[in-house]
Amino acid sequence: MNATRRWDFCGGRTPRVHPLFLFQLFIALALLLGAPPARSQEPPPDRVCKMCHQEANTARAVKDAKIHGQVACVDCHTALKTFDLGEGEHATPVERASCAACHADQQRALGESVHQTAGLDCAKCHEPHGIGLALEAGASGAASKGSCAACHAAAAEQWTRSPHAGDPGNGQPAARCADCHGVHDVRAAKDPLSKVYPLNLPDTCESCHHRNPSSEHPAPGGAKVEQYETSVHGRGLRIEGLVVTATCASCHGSHNIRRIDDPEAETARKQIPATCGACHAGILRTYREGVHGKAFLEGVLDVPVCTDCHREHAVSDPAMEGSSVSGRLVAETCGRCHSDDDLGARYGLKSSVHSTWGDSYHGIANAFGERSAANCASCHGFHDILPASDARSPVNVANLEHTCGTCHSEATAAFARVPVHSTVDRESNPVPWYVMVIYTALVAVMIGGFVLLVVIDLFGRLRIRLKWGPPETQHVDARLWPDEDLLVGPTETFKRMGFTGRLQHGILVLSFLLLVVTGIPVFLHNVPWMRDVIDAEGGFLLRSRLHRAGAVGLVVLSAWHLAILAMMPSARRWAALMIIRPRDLTDFFQDVMFNLGFPARLLRIRRFAALAQRFPWLCFDRRPCVGRYGLVEKLEYGAVVWGNFVMILTGAILWRPDWFLGWTPAWTFEVCRVVHGFEATLAFLAIIIWHMYHVHLRPGVFPMSRVFLNGRVTRTELRHHHPEEYLKILAARRASAPRSPAESPHE
Repeated sequence: MNATRRWDFCGGRTPRVHPLFLFQLFIALALLLGAPPARSQEPPPDRVCKMCHQEANTARAVKDAKIHGQVACVDCHTALKTFDLGEGEHATPVERASCAACHADQQRALGESVHQTAGLDCAKCHEPHGIGLALEAGASGAASKGSCAACHAAAAEQWTRSPHAGDPGNGQPAARCADCHGVHDVRAAKDPLSKVYPLNLPDTCESCHHRNPSSEHPAPGGAKVEQYETSVHGRGLRIEGLVVTATCASCHGSHNIRRIDDPEAETARKQIPATCGACHAGILRTYREGVHGKAFLEGVLDVPVCTDCHREHAVSDPAMEGSSVSGRLVAETCGRCHSDDDLGARYGLKSSVHSTWGDSYHGIANAFGERSAANCASCHGFHDILPASDARSPVNVANLEHTCGTCHSEATAAFARVPVHSTVDRESNPVPWYVMVIYTALVAVMIGGFVLLVVIDLFGRLRIRLKWGPPETQHVDARLWPDEDLLVGPTETFKRMGFTGRLQHGILVLSFLLLVVTGIPVFLHNVPWMRDVIDAEGGFLLRSRLHRAGAVGLVVLSAWHLAILAMMPSARRWAALMIIRPRDLTDFFQDVMFNLGFPARLLRIRRFAALAQRFPWLCFDRRPCVGRYGLVEKLEYGAVVWGNFVMILTGAILWRPDWFLGWTPAWTFEVCRVVHGFEATLAFLAIIIWHMYHVHLRPGVFPMSRVFLNGRVTRTELRHHHPEEYLKILAARRASAPRSPAESPHE
């Protein structure tokens, strides 16, 4: 028997093994010895649970892909510590899983939410095994378990049709339920801690609608947010804490928000009155009774709605300076429609009412900052605007006296005839129009003539200095008056104005200047920098008082002057000297031609020499010998008399129209406005251009004549400007001088 025992696996036959089998067996052994034992990818307790709870297998796959993928069953079902795999029940009863073990903060927030109060727990929104974010589950708005739509179907359906359900570019809805209401800390809308409580809602909306929108937050915002925060609604909410004031949801809705171009949007134009009327019910009722509301109900969308006058987000208190319906700006707000020519032609409205109001006293006062001046709403009303033909309208003829009386306590029926929207044109108001045309031409001709006379006078002085034409005239011939220096001292002065005259002149100057600086800005109210003049005068109201003070001074001066002329013979003799005579005209013409010097040069030509010999006065080679007053002085005095009369008369009618319009035509007021303004402008320009030059600025007197201060002129001034008077003085003094013995007739 062999020493080595042989195992016979093949019935005594020697087995034959295929080499490939041996190789495969070698590889299998190597893998078994080198690799760790295979394990299940699921935690052992989950495999055990699934042996019985097959219904959780599908949910488990969801759970593994979600945030609880690494949590085992026993991590939530903590009471399952041991297992009985035989027949019977578990070793211990199954208890409800406690989410608070891991989610304490969320559980605390839920405990204070409206959901906890309603008896809802985590599982109501979160699938127990297929746990995921309920926001994602409900993003489409489908009423699936785990979504807000499961309980709030109506709100979810409205949300799906709102811009919040749209994709802003990141693949997600623009705003979901949790963005506005919170996640676990959802509170009732009436809870002061709720994110949608009125005091908190603007902050909630502004978390997306930023004041400075960016590409990451493209939601509309910007200036609209700032406008709301500073509006009467925003200030009422933020500062006063008024939860009844309008918030974002009050106008835009909550879940049913729609784009403004959607006709059904609460902010669509045809819905605006109803939207605003939800809070302002009384105003909505009066609006619908007025011309605007009635036309709106008839479908005319061109008529203004609430936001046209009060704006959208920047709604301001009318008492605030920048409010679109404040006393300062309401006319501009109304003028957006009532100065539109297209709208005027379409609906038969006068598109000139805004500009004509702006040219009235009320409009001018308003432009210069007087907030108490009447504006559109002062006369026509606010929301219940009615046509003038309606007996209830404040601008109905029967009601005008009462309407004007709200501001003007002394208003009468005659006062109510003062035109407010009067247009000075040839067709509708011809009398004031013709007066305006005449005065315009008069101002142009006279001011142009004054400028021309100044230029001619300067040219004459230049001509004499350059020795062109006739030399300067010397009316006092030294051969006839060798004793001139004995009769008149070189430094002697002569009385030109008495004390009374200087005092009247001073009052006239002060009154005139006060009237000019307070009146011209009103006449030229369209010039932008005139507002600065009014502000420098202390405002429009103080300007009015100063203007009337100047008018009183002018009236008193005129009455005083007339009284002096009536009571003093010397004054009447002086007035007689101011009457214009034919010689004054010829002297003035001669002086102008002498300054030009052309006729004298022309008549020196041979062919005209005979003409010059026959008519020597045509040479104009001498200045006229003017007496105490020439044409210039007489015209200036006449202009003062005429100007005072016109200004006092027209000013009185403008000041107290109720005294005059009861027995004069209605256009009297407009004529007075035109005449008063143009006459003041003419007087101002005449004094600045001609009087100031003739008295103070011409060579030989510059920079100022002192006659209005001391009432006297020098010998040189009298000798040159009033030679006839100077010669009379010389003759009188020579006649009254004592004769010397050599001149005695007895010798």
